[in-house]
Amino acid sequence: MSDLERLARVVVERAAGLKLYARQWLDAASAEDVVQEALAALLSQRPPPDDPIAWMYRSVRNAAIDHARSTSRRRRRERSAAITRRDWFEPRPDSMIDAKTAEDALRHLSLEHREVVVLRIWADMGLAEIGRIVGTSTSTVHNRYASAMQQLRMILEKPCPKKIE
Repeated sequence: MSDLERLARVVVERAAGLKLYARQWLDAASAEDVVQEALAALLSQRPPPDDPIAWMYRSVRNAAIDHARSTSRRRRRERSAAITRRDWFEPRPDSMIDAKTAEDALRHLSLEHREVVVLRIWADMGLAEIGRIVGTSTSTVHNRYASAMQQLRMILEKPCPKKIE
């Protein structure tokens, strides 16, 4: 039996235990992702580690802790961004639309248009920067933004059906 076959057997035998181990730090889906990545890394190791079981548990542990830290940092950044941009979501007496209406209107846009609007308005990014993020030219971003704003105007200007009381 080759080293690769032995490793494959170890992987199959230990996968469930590794997922359970990763669940100490992560939700089920993230734990499964971390285990899968660790197992793929193990199978690509040349030469294979002397103690593949310990290596897998150590690798899963490190990846799970890193993933949990990363998720925590991302959530803190998102909360911070939400606080600094809160005025966009809080109703004001002079607001023409509320957050729910804006959110509903955005849902009518294509993903490409919605992405540009969100990056431009909520992330306060320039068109060139958005182009680098989405992998397209500044002129394409400009066209998408202009088109999205026109679509939003049309959506928001539609008369609302009157409530029957």
